[in-house]
Amino acid sequence: MNSFVPKDSPLERYIAIMEAVAPFAEGLTAAELEMVLDLPKTTVNRLLNVLINSGMIATQNGRNRTFKLGERILKLLHTSPDTGWLVTLAQRPLQLLADRTGQSAFISKFDGKEVRSVTCAAPDTPVRTYVMPGVAMPIHATATGKAIMAFQTPEILKPIFSQQLDQFTEHTKTDPQTLTEELEAVRKRGYALDLAEHVSGLGTIAFPVHLPRTPVIYAVGLTGPYRQVIENNFEAHCEAIGDTAQRLAKLLQIRGAGLHDLSIGSLENIHSG
Repeated sequence: MNSFVPKDSPLERYIAIMEAVAPFAEGLTAAELEMVLDLPKTTVNRLLNVLINSGMIATQNGRNRTFKLGERILKLLHTSPDTGWLVTLAQRPLQLLADRTGQSAFISKFDGKEVRSVTCAAPDTPVRTYVMPGVAMPIHATATGKAIMAFQTPEILKPIFSQQLDQFTEHTKTDPQTLTEELEAVRKRGYALDLAEHVSGLGTIAFPVHLPRTPVIYAVGLTGPYRQVIENNFEAHCEAIGDTAQRLAKLLQIRGAGLHDLSIGSLENIHSG
């Protein structure tokens, strides 16, 4: 089978449009795309209509109609199993959160089936909690699991709640109705809690990371001894985690190949801005 795709093929033209709009958060107009791609107006319009109908390109109405990457392509980017770029991107904000609170900070990701930890930063203290990368975070018993699942569709939640849910500690909730009500509470207050529900003696607070036009698939968590995380300085912890979630949302909006090429220095510049 010949895998060569001619540069002037329709597929290449679709890809060229997505590559053209990717770097521009506000999108490009049809006239700008015609100029960038050196294609006739009728051709650009035809290609855009196909991409819009497939969810790969989205439109933004205003004085000048603009085109930007659509939810479908953004979801493909963020649900990729490659998390190396995310580890690099999240490490500094997480370390700042850990240093600010004196507790361990981590980020989790939903891959469409499971929520798993990606990377963790611990404070410079003699005793610390550490969340191992790649560990499954049960959605009914962990704060990051709840923070992400609270914003998923019923179609995603139904098969998860229909299976047997493990009882990890005496505080673990396994009743689907109780969990449904808790997820609704998470949506209203903006954060989720693990009150020693996954590991006895540990408490966790987690905030979802909201990205424009993209489903919630990331959450930032702060974890440690129950008393220190939940009972002491709770409001200050929530404020710190919320700030970190917002910083990460800004960083995660960087799209395309640039995600894989970011250096620590460039991330520090983005963070300080």
